[in-house]
Amino acid sequence: MILPTDYQRNGAGNLVDYIRRDRDQDAGATVGLRNPAGRELSDPEVNRFVDKSREFGFQRHLIVSPDPTGEYSPEEVNANTRELMNREFARQPTTDYVYGVHQNTEFPHAHVAATGERAELEMDREDIRQMREQAATVFEEPTRTRDPTAAPRDAPENPGRVVDQEARAQYHEAELSLNPEAEKALKRATEKSQQKDVGQPTAEKASEERQPEPLSERAAEKAEEQAATEREPEVDLEREQEPEREVGWWQ
Repeated sequence: MILPTDYQRNGAGNLVDYIRRDRDQDAGATVGLRNPAGRELSDPEVNRFVDKSREFGFQRHLIVSPDPTGEYSPEEVNANTRELMNREFARQPTTDYVYGVHQNTEFPHAHVAATGERAELEMDREDIRQMREQAATVFEEPTRTRDPTAAPRDAPENPGRVVDQEARAQYHEAELSLNPEAEKALKRATEKSQQKDVGQPTAEKASEERQPEPLSERAAEKAEEQAATEREPEVDLEREQEPEREVGWWQ
């Protein structure tokens, strides 16, 4: 489960526009924005939420991104995100939120825009950790997903969609800052991860690749004969026939 979040001291207008913006793979011209009951909001209702966020002067952005190996459908992400947020904000009387599910990647995920009193929206690291654990429970990640690098005996034939964790995290960080080119960041991070996974051949493998192909039996005999010939010392016939000279003391 990836659950990045931040909050800003302004209205939620830009955030709402980002959640609703048109994407090639999303159904319809815009992404439907829903309230805590799961009902899709009309444009006037969306505007009223933005006005409320301006009055409070604070808004929090959360991204709920379950493990892709769980193969969650957009409908499941929708329902589970709503359950998670209702649990989280149930005891916060001024907090209101809207959310939308993005399907422009192979891992459906939800964006949440929340507004309310500052004291209700502030979260420290421990709060975020607990919320992430709660999200994993709501999505049943411990039983529904698995480590794609593991291979237990009872592993299913189809382990589900495997998306690089680092690339997915970088993508959501770009989304958290409302980067309109977040999809490009995801593509770059994925390509970089794939290049790293390919790597360079090991020294042992490179040595094996350099080994010559085995010779046929006749070729091996010829090679051995040639090697034996090359090992025989050269003979200088002229010097061998030259008589020895006497060696005197003067030499």
